Amino acid sequence: MPFTVPTIDELHAFLLALTKALLPARDTSQPSRAWRETRTMAGAVTDLHAHLDAVKDDVLPDKAEGDALDRWGTILGVPRKAATGARKSAALRVTAPAGGGGGAVAPGDVLTHVSGLRFQVTESEAIAAGNTADVDVAAIDTGADTRLNAGETLTFSSPPAGLEEEAILVLDLDEDGTDKELDGPYRLRILERLANPPLGGAQADYVQWATAVTGIAEAYCYPLRQGLGSVDLAALHEGSGSARLLLAGEITDLQATIDALRPVDVTFRVLTVEATDVDVEVTIVPNGDALYAFDWDDSTPLEVSTWTAGTKTLKFTTDRPASMLPNGRITIKPAAGGGDGAQLVIESLSGTDSVILEEAPATAPVATDTVYAGGELVDPVRDAIIAHIDSLGTSNTDAVPYGTWEANLRPQNLYRISQGIDGVRSSTVVDPAATVEPADNAYPDDGTVFILAPRQILVRWEH
Repeated sequence: MPFTVPTIDELHAFLLALTKALLPARDTSQPSRAWRETRTMAGAVTDLHAHLDAVKDDVLPDKAEGDALDRWGTILGVPRKAATGARKSAALRVTAPAGGGGGAVAPGDVLTHVSGLRFQVTESEAIAAGNTADVDVAAIDTGADTRLNAGETLTFSSPPAGLEEEAILVLDLDEDGTDKELDGPYRLRILERLANPPLGGAQADYVQWATAVTGIAEAYCYPLRQGLGSVDLAALHEGSGSARLLLAGEITDLQATIDALRPVDVTFRVLTVEATDVDVEVTIVPNGDALYAFDWDDSTPLEVSTWTAGTKTLKFTTDRPASMLPNGRITIKPAAGGGDGAQLVIESLSGTDSVILEEAPATAPVATDTVYAGGELVDPVRDAIIAHIDSLGTSNTDAVPYGTWEANLRPQNLYRISQGIDGVRSSTVVDPAATVEPADNAYPDDGTVFILAPRQILVRWEH
């Protein structure tokens, strides 16, 4: 049964009672010497009890934290993954201004971001005056914050002669750039090792070998997929959609890592993973609380007439409903597909049939696109659906499953997710109407498997 640490008053009362029982002639009244001595002893024992109660959680790995968990990992040969810095080939555009003599970058040239993060060039490149060069760059600092986006600016700490001080990222820094492994996922890997100790090449061994590599969040093992004596493996990063995919160099590195660990007589390969976009459309009915009401009445949805990108003006084929106001939200469903379903905020109204948006949508609206109301429930439902899709594994069809992982998008799971959001009374899954499975190609195209990636995740009001 669980142990409850006694309070200092409870222990003091116990010690006083024990003293009276064993030494009845001794004065235990407050503030006698016996009273003070037992009070002091009660404080010390309470502290020891509290310490032991905390330490007991570190005795076994299912509750161990921090250094204690690291010790378990060391004993079992499962080290914690270290933080890494982001990097990317040909991602940093360096400019040599016209009229100068040109210049060159060299490995180790340091640049800083406005956040204070440090980066460095990792190759040599000469740049003629009036030209640019896209060079390799890597973070000196570590962690997910180093995964900068294309368009951000880095500044040379000591600008090379003949080059501009500022350089622009032309590609996302989306390779590596991971935080130090947290206790939660690290604990799961340790428990997985205890539950499935190395067996010389069992299915669980391949998964453990892969997920021990920094940057690999999930791995899926396909036994006998190429026939007897064969093993295929697919691995993924953390993230959303195509950001989960390994790059060619990472696949090569993972292949080499596992080749050094696996049985030598096995035909083994790390598969290429590609993303298949999937659209979801869910209608919801709020529970009646005003907090969860939609922003305007779209019982008759609006239709796009024109979109003016320069002014971010969206014009409809009919007048706006009276309930559509500034700061209200909309979602757009492109007639041709390909949108993302994200909410857009109305900055102001224009005329009787137009609105000006705060930000342009990811896909430019065109005539006949449908416009629906947004509201407080849209983002929570949408985020939960996206998280679910991003939790799905690589190809694993219902007809020929290779393991226990879920790879398929099932309408019943989308319904369950929508119903689990506070404020939703009822919901209907409009799309997909049936289970969506990522393809599992047959030979000779079986070197590639697939994941589902969220594309247009549309959540709207059910009338």
